[in-house]
Amino acid sequence: MNRPAHSAMEWPVGGKMDKVSTCRAAYLIPFLDVLRDIGAPVDRELERAHLPTMVEEKPDDLISIFLAMEYLDRSARREGIDDLGWHWVKRFSASDFSAELLVALQALPTVKARLDCLSNLIALEDSDTRVGLIGFNGSAEVYCDSKSPEIPSDPISEWTQVTVLIEAVRSITGENWSPDEIRFKSDFSVCDDARNANPNTRFLTQSAHTSIIMPSSVLAASKLTSAAAQVPEPNIHETLDGLENLKRLIRPYLRGGTPKMIMFAEILDVRPRSLQRKLQQAGTSFSDLIETTRFEMAAELLAESDAPLIDVAMTLGYENQSNFGRSFRRVAGISPGRYRRKVIGREHVA
Repeated sequence: MNRPAHSAMEWPVGGKMDKVSTCRAAYLIPFLDVLRDIGAPVDRELERAHLPTMVEEKPDDLISIFLAMEYLDRSARREGIDDLGWHWVKRFSASDFSAELLVALQALPTVKARLDCLSNLIALEDSDTRVGLIGFNGSAEVYCDSKSPEIPSDPISEWTQVTVLIEAVRSITGENWSPDEIRFKSDFSVCDDARNANPNTRFLTQSAHTSIIMPSSVLAASKLTSAAAQVPEPNIHETLDGLENLKRLIRPYLRGGTPKMIMFAEILDVRPRSLQRKLQQAGTSFSDLIETTRFEMAAELLAESDAPLIDVAMTLGYENQSNFGRSFRRVAGISPGRYRRKVIGREHVA
């Protein structure tokens, strides 16, 4: 799969970086489980693809959509898997949604309300996806498409998109519900296993949308809820600019060490000098971005656990506790131990 030129990050006028195309690592993990089960060299290939090798430990980390798509396409071809997307479907459920999305969905009483909520909060799961509803002749088409025309249609990603929609509906109707039709934008042969698992569903390819079709009456299906809806702010990640999103993308790599700028330039599909220049225009540098991101991760770990400082240092990829302390002090002005005692109010743990 060839990545479109400059698709992973755009550089708008004025030096403010646009968002990086990302999704939660939770959507990659079931694919890795499939590949591990057949003995594929997952860790080696993740590193080759410039994806974080510890991705399975943190499902809420963000990863590059383009790198993930390239990795999965290459793995499917190398291992001879024609229906990798369908294998993913059998391992994914609504419980894999982000905690914020789950809380919002579970508080809403009808299918329509939950689909509207999914439309508002889909950026929690994938920065480049949109969800919408089209009504016609007593039926409803619910689509889940890429917002970017540069992202090619692909059976693997399209199976994830329709499954997200189906799981949202099933959260009201139950796990045995199936849509009347499942439509894909790409052209491929739906495997027999998928057809047998959905005997009452018609499959269409080369459609205008990646979508599911169901009677409009299903939208009114309801389920009693025990709490008033507490819906997060819509499109919460839409408020993040590219620099903040880049920091989120860097996070999983820091657990394995310090990534090189040249590698991240490759990840973002830009020249290293271009990345360096744009970071300067945004008021930072790659080394400062690494240090700031590590500090934010350290502050979270210090607040959330009583782990010894050496464990925090190792978790964040520092060579030793001394390097961790010096780096933390440069940003915070105090040591990690003092920060934990004085700022957070936790006792020091040796």
